[in-house]
Amino acid sequence: MRIWFVDAFTDKVFAGNTAAVVPLTSWLPDDVLQAIAAENRCSETAFFVPTGLKANYQLRWFTPQIEVPLCGHATLAAGAILLTEIERDLEVVVFDTQAGPLVVRETPEGFTLDLPRRVRMPWTPPAELVAALGAGVRVVDGFVGEYATVVLDSEASVRNLKPDIRAIERLVRGPRVGCLAVTAMAEEGKAYDFVSRFFAPGVGLPEDPVTGSSFADLTPYWCDRLDRPGVTGYQASKRGGAVRGLQTLSSSRLLGQIAVYLRGELDPAVESFGGGPQRARPILDASTPVAPVIPVGRPAAANSAQRAALPEPVLRASMGGDPVEVAGDDAANDQRVEDEADRAAM
Repeated sequence: MRIWFVDAFTDKVFAGNTAAVVPLTSWLPDDVLQAIAAENRCSETAFFVPTGLKANYQLRWFTPQIEVPLCGHATLAAGAILLTEIERDLEVVVFDTQAGPLVVRETPEGFTLDLPRRVRMPWTPPAELVAALGAGVRVVDGFVGEYATVVLDSEASVRNLKPDIRAIERLVRGPRVGCLAVTAMAEEGKAYDFVSRFFAPGVGLPEDPVTGSSFADLTPYWCDRLDRPGVTGYQASKRGGAVRGLQTLSSSRLLGQIAVYLRGELDPAVESFGGGPQRARPILDASTPVAPVIPVGRPAAANSAQRAALPEPVLRASMGGDPVEVAGDDAANDQRVEDEADRAAM
């Protein structure tokens, strides 16, 4: 088995968020997958197998402790490795996941990832949770989408947080237990529009370096707050990472880069470890009911004036782009890839 260690949402190693990427020909038992992820000690390890259709794979994510229903940076890493080192003739790949179909495209500026948008609902963080963030913290807003998110009054407040991680695990009971995003508008003159941090003790990660799935919540929030169709965010963890985001009708389209830290092989003996039951992995589509979160909404598309205000052409060109044609002989499979990509971007 081949393995890559990939730093996602960065253009240099030792930054961004590291994911291990392990392509498989068929699913190994779940205890083997979990053991590999625990040994890798990355925030997530991405495993994928081909479905038999062109440019289409089943994808699963494991932290060192548990399997998770969605992971943005590991999806970006898996897609980038497929497109640049495994299937170099492809320009787009569709992953069937617990969260529905996820599309990764290669662009001149990096890779785009379409993640589902959840309806954003107002939320008032309880006083005990605010106190757990630290003395003097001032909350100005809160909402729930894929995650519970707290909005603070300044970038400095986000950067200086020293939260009680155990309290976050105990107090945040949904939508994803023990997972909390904290964000604020960037200081004037910065190269990004907002900052964030992400605490996930509920899945064994006190603080996640760069959280793509959280940016699926943060992108539409800050697009609406700033009245712009696209924004740039910086996750102010120790490693740090930047993500550009564009909101479409039903997805948050993220643009990021990757840096490969390691290419290697796992010993063949790894496959014979454990031997617990292998979970059946049905191919999911967008109609499959998945995580216990608020259903996807369909906000109005940005008008022409909003699009004209977009500061960086790449958010229109590289992140939107014309329909991608996938070369190949199997017309039916090619059409399915295009249909999945179009549906994810609707």
